[in-house]
Amino acid sequence: MWISRQIIKPEQQPAVQNAKVTMNAEGEIEAVYSGVERALTIYSPYGYTYSVPRGEELLIAKSDGSQSALGVEMHASGIAQGEILIQSKSGASIYLKKNGSVVINGLIINKRGEIENG
Repeated sequence: MWISRQIIKPEQQPAVQNAKVTMNAEGEIEAVYSGVERALTIYSPYGYTYSVPRGEELLIAKSDGSQSALGVEMHASGIAQGEILIQSKSGASIYLKKNGSVVINGLIINKRGEIENG
């Protein structure tokens, strides 16, 4: 018996894996990794809510016997350290710049609250 358990060891899945979103129907997410997971719970910073589009990469982790998504792969090119850019799939954006200004869909509001262009 010991020999058979040594020869046929159960395949261990990594605790954290990348997954590709294959479905998002009314907020119910399905993702494919070494398996398929439906009705994923997605965690994000407090106050942030988002709906992940198909094709995006998620980071999946084991959580109390089920899988949970820790977040979506980030693409931070073009922003400086300390800046925050929030973008929707359609192109709407809010950009918090390190100089204190806020750019909302191209409209610049400086740190004194004045509109610089419009």
